[in-house]
Amino acid sequence: MQIELDDTGSNPEAPHVLPQAGADSLIRTEFALLRGAYLDVAARGPLPASAEAAAARILRAQATGVVAKAEWLSLVETVRGQCAALIGAKPEEVAFTKNTAEGLNIVGAGLGLAKGDQIVVAPTAEHPNNVFPWLWQAQEKGAEVVSVAPTPDEPLEDAIIRHVNGRTRLVTVTGVDFGTGRRTDLAAIGSACRAQGAFLLVDAAQSSGVLKQDMARLPVDGWATAVQKGLLAPYGLGLLYVRNEWAERVRPVSLARFSVDLKVGHEAAGPEAGWRLREAAGRYEVGNYNYIGLAALQASLALLLAIGPENVEQRSVAAADQIRAALRQLDIPTLAVPAGHRSHILAIGDRQEEGHDRSDVVWINALSQALTRDGVVHSVRRGAVRLSAHVHVLPDMVDRVIGSLERWRRTDR
Repeated sequence: MQIELDDTGSNPEAPHVLPQAGADSLIRTEFALLRGAYLDVAARGPLPASAEAAAARILRAQATGVVAKAEWLSLVETVRGQCAALIGAKPEEVAFTKNTAEGLNIVGAGLGLAKGDQIVVAPTAEHPNNVFPWLWQAQEKGAEVVSVAPTPDEPLEDAIIRHVNGRTRLVTVTGVDFGTGRRTDLAAIGSACRAQGAFLLVDAAQSSGVLKQDMARLPVDGWATAVQKGLLAPYGLGLLYVRNEWAERVRPVSLARFSVDLKVGHEAAGPEAGWRLREAAGRYEVGNYNYIGLAALQASLALLLAIGPENVEQRSVAAADQIRAALRQLDIPTLAVPAGHRSHILAIGDRQEEGHDRSDVVWINALSQALTRDGVVHSVRRGAVRLSAHVHVLPDMVDRVIGSLERWRRTDR
C-alpha cells in the first residue's frame, strides 16, 4: 500500500486509519516472508515487503545509472514530514542521523556542557549508548555525571526527579528499558526538568514506531532513535528531534553543505555569496543522506501511519500482555513491571543478571533453546529471555508462542 503525501510533507490520510480487518490484511501482505513467530523487535524489526521493494528501487537506479538526485532530495523532505506526523513534531524539528547514539552525542556536545554542569542519568536502566556519551562529557568538559540508582521500592521517575536541581543542564532517560520493557513516565520527568530549565533527552530506540509519542504534548526537548527496530527499516539511519525552542542553544559541532542555507541554493554551492545555519534541527545534518534507508523508511512509515500510531501501540502491547498472562498461568516468572509502565517488551526470568544472548541461569538457557527449536525468534538480555512484539504479531503468532511455552513447561522444567 502506498500513501501519498502532499508537497509539504504532511500526511492528509493519517487521521483516516484503516479498519481492523483492512489493517490485518495489510499486515499479512507486508510480512508474508516472515517465518516462525518473530518477537525480537527490541533487537531489530522485520522489514515490510513495501520497504524492501522501495530500497531495491534505489539500488536499481544506481545500478542502471539512472539516478534522479533531485527526486532523492525530495524524498528526504517527504520522509521528514512523515516522521514529524508520527511523533507529533514539526517537520523542521526532525534531523536525520546514522543511529541513536549519534543523536544523543549531537545533543550532548551541542549543549556546551562545562565544569559545574550536571548530567542526570540512571545507568542501570540504560543501554550503554546512553551512558558513554556522558562519561565522555565529564572527562572532556568537566561536567558532573549524577548516576541515579533507584532503591528497589522507588520508581525510576522519582529517583531521577529528586536529583534534578538548579545545576542540572541535562537529564537523559530511556523511553523503554531494553532489559525489562518498563515504560518511562516522560511527562513526570519532563515537568521537573522544565521547572529547573534542564534539557530532557530521550533514548527512543525501544519505543519509536511502536508506542505513540506526541512531542506536541510531551515536555521532551530532545529525542533520538535508530530506525531498524520499531520503525521497521534498515540499519544505518536514525532520527533526532530537537524542539524548536532549543535549536539555538544546541549548537552543531560539525558542519557541512546540508547543515547550512546559502544565498545560492544548488547542492554544490559554496559560501562565497553568504551562508547561515539552517533553521531548527536541519543544522545537525552532515553530508549526504542514506537514500536507501530513507526509501525503505518512507514505506514503513506509510504502513504505520495507515494503521495509526494509537492502534499500533494497542496491538503491540496487547500481544505482549496476552503472552504475559499465559506465563502467569504457567507459573513462569517475568521481571516485574507495574501495569501502568508495561510496553510491548516483556522479560522472562527471576531477576536481571549479566548476559547477552546467553544467561548464567540454566533454565533460562533451556527455555531459550526450546523457543528457538519452535521457531520463536527472541533475545536473551541481561540474563532474561526477552520477547518484544509489534504490529505484525497477530493472534495466530501469539498462539504459537504460548504453545511453545506450554510445551516447555510440561517437558523441560
